[in-house]
Amino acid sequence: MNRLNRCLSGAFAALLIAAAPALCANLLLDDFTDPVASLIDNWIKSNVSSDVTTATVNGGSLAIDNPSGQYLGEYIHSFGANKPATFTLSYILKSIQGNLAGALFCRQPGDNPSGYLLTTEGETVFVYKVAVGNSGIRAEPIFYKNSFDMKPTDNELTVSKNGSSFNVFVNGEFQGSFTDASYNTGDLSLLLFNNTKIVLGKLQVTDEFKSGGARTSFSDNFNGNNLKYWRQDITSASGPKPSVNESDGKLKMVTGADAAAYIYVDINLTDFDAKVEATHLSGKLDSPYGLLLVGNGSSQMVKFFILGNGSYATWKSGDARYNPVSNTKIRGGRGHQLGIELTDTITLRKKKDSPNYEFLVNGEPLAIDLGPVNFPIKGIGLFSESEMTVAFDNFNVKQNTTVSIIKDNKKQISRNPSSLVTRSHAFYDMRGRQRYTTTSTQGRVQTKAAGIYVNKNGRDVATRKSRVANE
Repeated sequence: MNRLNRCLSGAFAALLIAAAPALCANLLLDDFTDPVASLIDNWIKSNVSSDVTTATVNGGSLAIDNPSGQYLGEYIHSFGANKPATFTLSYILKSIQGNLAGALFCRQPGDNPSGYLLTTEGETVFVYKVAVGNSGIRAEPIFYKNSFDMKPTDNELTVSKNGSSFNVFVNGEFQGSFTDASYNTGDLSLLLFNNTKIVLGKLQVTDEFKSGGARTSFSDNFNGNNLKYWRQDITSASGPKPSVNESDGKLKMVTGADAAAYIYVDINLTDFDAKVEATHLSGKLDSPYGLLLVGNGSSQMVKFFILGNGSYATWKSGDARYNPVSNTKIRGGRGHQLGIELTDTITLRKKKDSPNYEFLVNGEPLAIDLGPVNFPIKGIGLFSESEMTVAFDNFNVKQNTTVSIIKDNKKQISRNPSSLVTRSHAFYDMRGRQRYTTTSTQGRVQTKAAGIYVNKNGRDVATRKSRVANE
């Protein structure tokens, strides 16, 4: 019997070995709980690193301090002869104080660091291209994204590379992609510019490529996030500014005469399901409130709404007016006569390969004659108009495809800004005086005198003995 068990165990092990190429493998895993494993086996202080740079491992954290006013601080992990060209790097960034710091991947050989630096500044995730030039080491952002997925601390930053394609994630949520062919492979380092401290948590590199895609699901129960996931850049044409805020676990909109409140999230929708609970709290009974779809700005908009008097209608940009239709399933503000507040569940659907929208209230299909919507849907949101107070709760929308999902009030869909930041090439001394300029043309970098310089973005440091950190 024991022999049979051993044979079965051996066969199972053989199956695991055969399946191993299909599974991702760790190229590096450091949880920073063992000082010897981290600071002896995994990370070596580089030759370019400041003599006063120190590293401490304690209870799952690696703290690196570079108090030097001039020099870089750096600890390198070498992948030896098998440097990966396809990989996923993830690490927990607990805090940064001072200047630029983070994980430098695809690090090139040599004392002076060059490669790609993954880090954050405030609520923005950055990937910098670090290169060595005639005047020093220069870091220029090639990807950045203001991320509502960012937490106050302990953020997991991830970049996945395959060829010249890179995907960037924050706390497991896809942020965007960029392409660059400057560095195909290399080692890994933890890089700090001058006067900088950084604390990191678990760091991992695997041999897999992690694909990313646009998120097409969002939900919010309006319970403490202060509407940070919502855009409010569509405003009323006239009248006093409406009040839009979270209160008692609901979204409350208060609108005055000739005013309207609009909020929405950016999300590309074709076939989808959306739902929200709406309560007419007070005010006019013939003003609309409900769901809206947004194309490219306020000139492309579709509204699906109810009124407090128990009627409903639709409207899209270009329509001169709307004609409300009564339906007994709509509660609206009709409970006010009994001293009670009634809630309606508003549902909006669009099926695949159909041009028609389905509009329901409390499960009742409503007949609508919207006509064609001749623009792509780039956002969905909520609105209310003119002299009333409305509360919304439990909003959710889901594109009917298999994609990454946002839920439980933790994430927001954001429009991507340009992944490039225009950088100044004028440099200043520490008294704020411009001392020299450079152009972006490669191979034509002006020579400067020894000293310390910063550019107007506060990212440039010059050092003596040709050890220069620009940006």
